[in-house]
Amino acid sequence: MNLVFASGFLFPQKVVGGNYFQGLSSKYPDACFPEVPVAGTVQQRAQTLADQIAARFPQGEVDIVAHSMGGLDARYLLSHNLLGLADPGRVVSLSTIATPHHGSPVADLLVGPQPDSKDPRSLAYEAISRTLARLSIPFGALGDLTSGAADRFNQENTKLEHIRYLPYTGSGTGSFVLKPLHTYIASCGITEEEKNNDGLVSVASAKWPRDLVEPPWPTDHLGEVGHNLNSLDRTLTFDHLAAFDRVVQNAVAPGP
Repeated sequence: MNLVFASGFLFPQKVVGGNYFQGLSSKYPDACFPEVPVAGTVQQRAQTLADQIAARFPQGEVDIVAHSMGGLDARYLLSHNLLGLADPGRVVSLSTIATPHHGSPVADLLVGPQPDSKDPRSLAYEAISRTLARLSIPFGALGDLTSGAADRFNQENTKLEHIRYLPYTGSGTGSFVLKPLHTYIASCGITEEEKNNDGLVSVASAKWPRDLVEPPWPTDHLGEVGHNLNSLDRTLTFDHLAAFDRVVQNAVAPGP
């Protein structure tokens, strides 16, 4: 079983006090955890991802499990068949967790002119700006995550029929820093799936190219990969390791 865990935007695979995918390197010691440019474009990240997958698993079938922007990196890798990884017998499945396949209202709000004080979005802009500053996320880096960019990306990076795509996501609150973003995304939504979100990605945006494999996980974007910024010991009430067990089992199980 050749497993790859592709990380999302800005945060590296290895961080002080833990890993991006908390606890997974011990659970899956033979897996590949590629280190990609944390603030790079999808194209840059995808090439680095391909290089490290090919070096770690030069032959045999590969299953990719990707969180957040890592799912876009993997989709680009596959649609462009980087290093032959989309050839039959290489990557056989891509599981995406809270990947913004259809963009994010947060990116739409922040990329572009700042709303003036009379714009009802101005209060949300200020609150979200402070949140992203606390997370050290630059606004310009969100350009690939706008709804317009997502539309173009989906047209240029379609699914491949011989690869299994398995989408998952979360829906709920957790770490305090994501709550303003959670509230804003919910306020922008029209359908329930557009309103329900994990603080960065709505359920509607995470669904590509099919319905979710299972109901949304009851946690936020950070909790999905084992992080909780509300407590000093960072303990979670959500069992992310059990959730990843299901993701892996579904990925390697034979099926359409």
